[in-house]
Amino acid sequence: MKQILLALSCLFALALPAWCQDATDNNSSEQNTETVTVSKQAFDALTARVAELEKHLKALLDNGAAVVSQQDEAKTSETEAKTEPDNQSGAASGGKALALPDISFILQTKGFTSSDKRDPDRNTTRLTEGELGIQGWVYPNVKADAFISMSPKEDSPAQLEEGYVSYFGLAKGLNFYVGKKYVPFGRTNQLHSHSWPWVNRPLAFRNLVSEENLTGEGMQLSYLLPTHNNLFAQLDLGTWAGGEGGESSSLPDMVVGQGAAFNGVFNTARLWTGYSVTPDNELEFGYSYAEGNSEDSSVPTDGRTRLTGLDLNYRHYGDHDTKFTLRGEQFWRQEMHTPNQATASGYYVEGSYWLNKYNSIGSVYSWSQFPQSTDLHESALSLTYTHQFSEQYYLRLQGNHGWRPGADEYNELWLMWVCGIGPHTHNLE
Repeated sequence: MKQILLALSCLFALALPAWCQDATDNNSSEQNTETVTVSKQAFDALTARVAELEKHLKALLDNGAAVVSQQDEAKTSETEAKTEPDNQSGAASGGKALALPDISFILQTKGFTSSDKRDPDRNTTRLTEGELGIQGWVYPNVKADAFISMSPKEDSPAQLEEGYVSYFGLAKGLNFYVGKKYVPFGRTNQLHSHSWPWVNRPLAFRNLVSEENLTGEGMQLSYLLPTHNNLFAQLDLGTWAGGEGGESSSLPDMVVGQGAAFNGVFNTARLWTGYSVTPDNELEFGYSYAEGNSEDSSVPTDGRTRLTGLDLNYRHYGDHDTKFTLRGEQFWRQEMHTPNQATASGYYVEGSYWLNKYNSIGSVYSWSQFPQSTDLHESALSLTYTHQFSEQYYLRLQGNHGWRPGADEYNELWLMWVCGIGPHTHNLE
């Protein structure tokens, strides 16, 4: 290397006077036309010297490239020898790193007090859920996800909350999912509880769809429709088994909606679109449908229930990490097996504002009928405050003022802590 640098320095030193002279001649060509001459002997000596240096430089460069090539080949052989056993036992796409799944764990704790003395959970602070997420690629474009939940509050053992395999890019814009999954119904059903913008589901969703998430075991096709400009459109179709049974009165002397109460095969469809009105404003619209066998204590088990829903979402991004979101959803639950096909409905409207990337405030108003008796209804107004310490740790305070059968008015206060470790990468709000 020193010889190469020396040769380059010599060439530069020999060529520099000529370059300087050329530059001087060019800059002053209009003022000075004097020609400088040297003897032929001096010119021939200079030319020979330059040719000798160029030949020497080429030899040095060729020798250096050969040495580097030999070193690279040695390193490559050594690396392949070390990694060959790992590649044989690694992931399908090759590589030890890909054989290691992403593992995350998320804890939720809630403190709760209420003026309604019929509620047995009032004045308690409990670890409500622990969620273990195991995710990883098992083949190019094939990913496995499993989420195991434990609920000390409900005294239930660990259970598989979601477990499915995703096949991406079967065709242009087409993805396929199979396993146990939160089904595509409504704007937020596929979000895990720690990704909600509130502590509890709005009343309309809890009474007519599910207390937490509508879940099924089956398959789903998702197709990204070809669109133009700033329009996004996706169609989700699924067929599922299972679902959730329902109880119309799970709390003492309190009426509670049983949700979808699917207990057999049910089908879902969802079409949702998004449009970027401006770079700072987005508008989304969705339609959801689900129908299947349901279970209700007051009707035969072979009855059928139909769920439909509309959702509208507006989002505005401001300066300095500020953001405003306005969302509304309307749900209808229709008993197809009853003579008059009784329908219970409900809705909620929610607005939230991020003051900065750490603090947000929000408000939700929800109104809902009860599937088991459309003459009864309840409503609530909620205010929330969230402090986001980091992407994996936040604290939320929520106050509810509501009206329900058996209690003209009631007040609730919730305090929620959520913290997580690991790269939890499922759907986020």
